[in-house]
Amino acid sequence: MALYQCLLLGSPTDLQTSVFSATLDECLGLFGLLHGRDYTIDRGITADFSDTTATVAVFFGSEGAEYPEAARLAKLGVPIVPIISAAARVSAELPSELRSINAMFHDPADAGLRRVVTAALQCLGLLPPQRRVFVSYRREESADVALQLYEALSARHFDVFLDTHSVSVAADFQAALWHRLCDSDVLVMLDTPGYFVSRWTTAEWGRAIAKHISMLQLVWPDHTPVRESHLATSKKLTKTDFNGTRLTPAAVADIALELERVRSVSVALRHSNMVGTLRTAIQDLGGSVEGVGQKRSVILKLPSGNQLVAYPVVGVPTSVDVHDCIDLSDSRAAAVVYDHLGISEEWRRHLDWLASRVGAVKWLRSREADWQLADIE
Repeated sequence: MALYQCLLLGSPTDLQTSVFSATLDECLGLFGLLHGRDYTIDRGITADFSDTTATVAVFFGSEGAEYPEAARLAKLGVPIVPIISAAARVSAELPSELRSINAMFHDPADAGLRRVVTAALQCLGLLPPQRRVFVSYRREESADVALQLYEALSARHFDVFLDTHSVSVAADFQAALWHRLCDSDVLVMLDTPGYFVSRWTTAEWGRAIAKHISMLQLVWPDHTPVRESHLATSKKLTKTDFNGTRLTPAAVADIALELERVRSVSVALRHSNMVGTLRTAIQDLGGSVEGVGQKRSVILKLPSGNQLVAYPVVGVPTSVDVHDCIDLSDSRAAAVVYDHLGISEEWRRHLDWLASRVGAVKWLRSREADWQLADIE
């Protein structure tokens, strides 16, 4: 049985159906999931639909669109992502059952329906609901653009870290900055001529690499990136992308769409890296990886033959991750797996406290997985 089901409802065109499927295949392929084996995409509820499989529905609104699946999906608690052409079209394009749900406006520039796919993956638990972005820049050269991106991306529901706006008064500035970097999906690097002159931006870039955080590099006009920055996804800006010291609205919109793609890749690659580390550790001990489960969980077989449900967390773990891990374990032994590098000392103390209170879940530091798995066995 598949792990996930995606339903396309309402009035999707043939083009929207094929584009959505292609983008979803691309994203889930990064998690090692195969169409037909691990997940299905169907127009409406088919005979193969399972009431017990994790499901998300995307409703493509249109004039007079119908929703015959409403009662069944509501009973099952299936999340619905309504898509409409504009805010003023809610009552015209959505049936009454969906008008109370916050809808997504389709952006014609988003030809790959990447924002729609991202929303569906968040509903399935494959992407975190917090869409965290860290803006790395040199104040003397790009403060106006950094603030512009902070405002524009926040308006698009990204949780943006900007050093001048995101650290509380009286907080340890550097500790708060590194902690937020650890919890970010993407580092947006404003690559101006003096970016690598500053030791702080150089450190942010280096720590993002150490944490396997993907980077979106925005290269300033007439600037040649340094060799080391080839690890980032590069986007070359031109003089026509600027209006004075700020970017044009079209350039900002293009950056936001590219950020959606890089974010999906970043989360998948960081998850794959953690799973790879777990696989090596358990095999070295004489065990194996038995398969994958819902919400990116991994089933490990210990040398004793007992199973362990490992729940890799991309970013900083929270009590919500503990809750999910317990739900997924189904009475089997369970462990939250995370990368402790760079997490603040205050949060580490909180995690130690949480571990002492919730004995049903073990905690594994991915960089020490072999050592800690041996203790579990």
